[in-house]
Amino acid sequence: MYLADPHGTYRFLAFDFDSTQAPSIGLADSIADALAFTSTLRSLNIPHLVTASGSQWGRHVWIRMAEPVAAGAVRSLARLTKQLHSSLDLSPLTNPRTGCVRLPASAHRSGTCSTPVLPDPDGDPNEALAALSLGATMLDLRRLSKHLTMMLTVLNTAGTTEPTPQPKPRTPRKSPRLEVLTGPTIVETRAPAIRCNLEDDPRHAALHAALSTPIRPRDDHSGPAFSALLRMAANGWRTDDVLSAARTAPALEYLRTGRYGGTGRVQRPDIDRFALRQWDRALAAWNRWTQKHPCRAETTTDKGGRFRAHQIQHAAGTDPTQWSGNAGVHRRCVLDALCLIAWETGRTEFDIDQRRLALTAGVTQPTASRALSWLRENGWITRVDTCRGTRSDRYRLDLPAVEIRTESQGVPAPDPLLGTRLHQTLLHARHDLWTSTGLGGACGATHRALLSGHHSTSSLSQATGLPAATVTRHLRLLQDLGLVTRCGRAVKKVVSAMAAAAVKLGVAGVIEARQRLYTAESLMWEWWQRELAWRRAPRSRKPVRAEHPLPLLRGRFPTGKDGRADFAGALGRVLASLSRAVALAA
Repeated sequence: MYLADPHGTYRFLAFDFDSTQAPSIGLADSIADALAFTSTLRSLNIPHLVTASGSQWGRHVWIRMAEPVAAGAVRSLARLTKQLHSSLDLSPLTNPRTGCVRLPASAHRSGTCSTPVLPDPDGDPNEALAALSLGATMLDLRRLSKHLTMMLTVLNTAGTTEPTPQPKPRTPRKSPRLEVLTGPTIVETRAPAIRCNLEDDPRHAALHAALSTPIRPRDDHSGPAFSALLRMAANGWRTDDVLSAARTAPALEYLRTGRYGGTGRVQRPDIDRFALRQWDRALAAWNRWTQKHPCRAETTTDKGGRFRAHQIQHAAGTDPTQWSGNAGVHRRCVLDALCLIAWETGRTEFDIDQRRLALTAGVTQPTASRALSWLRENGWITRVDTCRGTRSDRYRLDLPAVEIRTESQGVPAPDPLLGTRLHQTLLHARHDLWTSTGLGGACGATHRALLSGHHSTSSLSQATGLPAATVTRHLRLLQDLGLVTRCGRAVKKVVSAMAAAAVKLGVAGVIEARQRLYTAESLMWEWWQRELAWRRAPRSRKPVRAEHPLPLLRGRFPTGKDGRADFAGALGRVLASLSRAVALAA
């Protein structure tokens, strides 16, 4: 029997312990390993069934799963078991396409059959089969993996008095700078809010040619599909565009079907969900590469976005006083976020989701809305298109009429490290610490200036545009929180100090909670727009609700007793769904 279904998930696990040599004394290795493994299963209360295979010393340990298990999880568990029990045959559990084991009571070529082996010789086989039918859960497999890992650790450290300390490599001391901060990539800017649709873009044409190339049945389908997804991430494709291509593009056949029986392929049960999972993997891989190679990460052909971002940053630095105070700091963070999007997409026009922009800049959605209005009134941006349905407003970055002093007659090239500096600046700005009412964005700006090398009060005041008295008060607050030394220098362990200060002020996790709320609000709005489209469509052409990859958004939008839309109830259901998803992922 094949252990995995056509989609590569396991419903049955069969641990095949086999030995080709008869023992000179005592039990065979396969029987001893099977006894030890089943003893572990009994201690964890995991239902199982042991059968004697056709060979004299072979044993099969069967576990029925109550829910399908991914091939990767089964492969990891099998290799962990192999380290403890050397007689285990890995092939049935590591190859979902060809891995198979003889069923209980099936005949063997030696003339025998696979018979159940009961712990009690007088036991009833039907009871063992009934216990097997209960099935195990993913929680049981996690407990089994943790138990086997602990046993392996005990065996590896047996006979040693204490672990041998590893010498730590000496690293040169570095002064605290903003670059020591690390964290995730900017929110959704490398899976950008605008797709490269320009016909004159050679990368776009080459990508579409690759997507249109069919793959022969015997060739590998997963490699070309993942390569295409990486190129989509580099060219700035949106998620909905990727899902559309996943349903039709010949090169993305792997996202629609799975291999079955050699060259045959069967359709996946949930194409959108599988495509989203592969798209997330491609985005994560592209983000890791761009963070390691910031100078080589040319995500798209530059259509003026990088040059405009360089100009705006230069113009914004001419008068720091316009970015002073909490409101000014928030406006500058929003402007920096827009410049980063322009830098990474290579364009001066793009769609802006205010909630996503707020998370990127480390501000709230109302603050981001007010900052966009101020930037629009002062000539930094122009709204070229208004939102419709689930589509966001489109803005264009403009250069305001400001006096810029320059000593060069030529046009300087954009700084290649500007994107990295903007990313690090915004990463610092959206830390939980600056959401505290006692600090705010202005204090965060003072701390960033301190990390950038401004040490004296006058230098900090000039860099931030704040009065000297305000800078002095900020330094005193930062010193009380352990972020600044007595001599007015930033501490060396900046990341741990900021995290400890956030915990001390009770604001740890505020940004994460805000992100979860904004994600739920966006999903709720999308849900309502789909509901409106379904209600307004003719009866003969109603959209299919099951097409959405999120199960919650396939149902009807909640309504009250009066028939009106219940937005509060819908938001609560979306938040609960997100919480369950986070719990399952953990």
